[in-house]
Amino acid sequence: MKGWEKIPEQFWGLFHSRNRYIYMEAVIVIRQEYLYNDYFLSRDTCIQILKDHFSGEKILMLPDDDEEETSLYEPDSTRILNRLVNFAWLKRVDDHSGLTVNITIPDYAAVFIDALEKVLNPELEDADIFIQNVYANIYSFCHDPRAGIELLRTAQVNILRLNKALQDMLHNMDDFFNRLLQTESYGEVLAEHLDGYVESIVKGKYHLLKTDDNFYRYKTDVQKLLREIAEDDERLEGLKRRLVSQGRSSEEAEEELTTLLDRIEQGFSNMEKRIANIDAEHNRYVRVTVSRLSYLLSSDRSMKGLVVDLLNRLSRAGDAEQEEIFADVAGSIRLGTRRVLSKELLYRRRGPNRVFEETIEEPEPEEDLTAEDVLRLNRSRKRYSRRQVESFILDRMEDGVLHADSLAMDGEEDFDLLVLACDYASQKSCPFAIEDRDAPMMEKGGYRYPQLVFRRKKQTREKGGRSQ
Repeated sequence: MKGWEKIPEQFWGLFHSRNRYIYMEAVIVIRQEYLYNDYFLSRDTCIQILKDHFSGEKILMLPDDDEEETSLYEPDSTRILNRLVNFAWLKRVDDHSGLTVNITIPDYAAVFIDALEKVLNPELEDADIFIQNVYANIYSFCHDPRAGIELLRTAQVNILRLNKALQDMLHNMDDFFNRLLQTESYGEVLAEHLDGYVESIVKGKYHLLKTDDNFYRYKTDVQKLLREIAEDDERLEGLKRRLVSQGRSSEEAEEELTTLLDRIEQGFSNMEKRIANIDAEHNRYVRVTVSRLSYLLSSDRSMKGLVVDLLNRLSRAGDAEQEEIFADVAGSIRLGTRRVLSKELLYRRRGPNRVFEETIEEPEPEEDLTAEDVLRLNRSRKRYSRRQVESFILDRMEDGVLHADSLAMDGEEDFDLLVLACDYASQKSCPFAIEDRDAPMMEKGGYRYPQLVFRRKKQTREKGGRSQ
């Protein structure tokens, strides 16, 4: 694969080293100082940084297979730095004019160090991702005529990253459930809930979703802006021309714009579903926490708690001990109590007998889709420009009149354009109108629609070569 040849072979040896976790921690510490010192550190500075970082803890450096014996007697900070240079995670640069040795981080190593930092601190990856970013990108594109398609692409990337962050947050809920069930005391449950879940999830991410970065605060505005963009034919035509000037064909430019808007709208809908799932998981976790606290408080007194303790003891016991426990339980069970063999528990009065045919419900007849339903389904699947809808009606008129029963209805596209034309005819800017909207229904080409009559309006204005 292109690009892998830049990475030296010894680079991967760090992951096989016995001291790999120490090396990873060290390279992250060096990179943090590296960023704040104009991407320039001397070798002596790096050794001092490692010495200060590991001074408060005791580390055990094991010898690597390819490590020279003389390096085992070096100080830990010097030995770590030399090994990172040998692994090609760091690069040594000799400055002969200043008689110093500098340390730099290659670009391929910086990518892996970023990945290590995100594994250790997942919240760093999502710290700058907010729903406001998506709203700001779409709002800027809609109100700035100079803005290009790059803002829409940025909005799509932000939606994808935010969806990933929400999905990761949802997947991490399983870890909190598992840790909650492993708690053995009331204090451990409180510590896990307050120090773990509340600090990392509620205060870190969930609180933002419900306050400053509330999804539903921007939902309506974003959907409205997306509709305005999709209906702005002049703006879309300008973007198409710009894409064509960059080497794309007219069909490719139109497909890219349509796909981009569809993905933004779909990603925004997925975001709403994931937030709803997070809300459900959050409520479930709170209920489980309360149940766990109640169980730990009454486990030595309630019947349910005693049964759970018995089952736990059986799971830990051997075969011989299990037989003894079963014998003790069998000798202690009372089957003759009034509560168990009472008439009320064993006998339940049934209702009147019902004929089988009466229990079968007749299926409700399926209603035909209305014009509004068809229009909504069509808009979610395809998009036609206003010019296409106008041409579909005007080009088929004879003396300014078009009867719907004269249309050929060759396929689904003709039916979609007819439905869109019916909706468009109610607007003032439409160059044609419908005479009788209560016309009788007819069937043609496998489609059912009214026998409408379209008539060109007498007064229309021509602007930019098209009727408004």
